[in-house]
Amino acid sequence: MKRIVCPKDYYNEQGLLLSAKGTKITLSQFLRLQRKYDFLSETEANERTLASYEKIKQKICRKDERYKRADDQLLDQASALLVNIVFESKRKPWYMYLTALGNHINWLYTHSIDVALLSLMMAIESGVSQRSLWDLGVGGILHDVGKLLIPKKIIQKRTELSDIEKDILRQHCELGVECTTDCAFPILSQDIIAQHHERLDGSGYPNQLQEGQINEYVKIVMIADAFDTITAGRPYRKTVEVEEALAYLEDQEGAFSRMYLETLKNILVRP
Repeated sequence: MKRIVCPKDYYNEQGLLLSAKGTKITLSQFLRLQRKYDFLSETEANERTLASYEKIKQKICRKDERYKRADDQLLDQASALLVNIVFESKRKPWYMYLTALGNHINWLYTHSIDVALLSLMMAIESGVSQRSLWDLGVGGILHDVGKLLIPKKIIQKRTELSDIEKDILRQHCELGVECTTDCAFPILSQDIIAQHHERLDGSGYPNQLQEGQINEYVKIVMIADAFDTITAGRPYRKTVEVEEALAYLEDQEGAFSRMYLETLKNILVRP
């Protein structure tokens, strides 16, 4: 099948990039794009792209009472990076999962954003490299992607889950890895999906990994995930204040990295 190099960026009516300039596509795909989307001028495409960018920014850069003591510069830096990660993911094969999360369960998408944001703040404070920050952000916002394959009635249940329901829910780590296998996912991002419920003392799931077996930067995300789950609440559980949540995580002796817990504490409980 004859393939050609896409001569320009093609966008749909919502400003979503369909095919980037320089991408190899089939002749039939090119003709279909040209026939349907060539009516958009570069200016119109840019306007739609900017509108799409601003929509993403609005969802991420919102006021959150839990971050009121965080350094404004750190919060802005992490927020800007996350906005760029989500926006640039439009060009990636995993963007369909981001879209699906956004349309699945409202609080689940908010949780995904908050875990990614908290993780990036902790990682920046810890001196993580720019390349790793990017991969960490991708993994952070998609850490619960496997929950797309868990029945909604379990995820949204307002009473405590039964043992069987808990077992089903815990499959989301492995399901997340399976559904992103063909997405050219960064290794760190894959590890985040697979390991964010592991614990350093081997008490986590799905594989009861211990500290030396867990990716170093996943240790950041597992704290962000646990903290956000406690402080943002769930349909079956009330919210907990920041200081109380941090104290609870610190009491889980051996489960979480003391170093990264201290980093989160320094970020959120500044004098």
